[in-house]
Amino acid sequence: MKGNKLTPESNMRWESMRMILPEHREQWLHHQHEQTKQKKPELDPQRWEELEWLLGDAMRQDAALCFTYWRDGFFFHTVGTCHYINHDQKQFHLLTEDGVVYLHFADLVNITTLA
Repeated sequence: MKGNKLTPESNMRWESMRMILPEHREQWLHHQHEQTKQKKPELDPQRWEELEWLLGDAMRQDAALCFTYWRDGFFFHTVGTCHYINHDQKQFHLLTEDGVVYLHFADLVNITTLA
């Protein structure tokens, strides 16, 4: 026997009620996006000192570096040379293929050399 909406213990009764409002969908997608965010790691003073040495050597040799930074819950990478450090505004001025990129000290996570 084929079930219909009135069959006991059947989910068919609520089948026609399955729908989602656009507002609910937007909230769900926003919630999913928020769940993928990561906390910003804090750098200890010893790690800052290591990064200073690496950055100083690279600036003297005009070598390209890979800068990893955190912004709004996500990690990003950019490759370029640091041509100036602005201590007043607390940011690095990086020369990349796309032009000049300004990277704040607080956003920096890691610096690695390109081999």
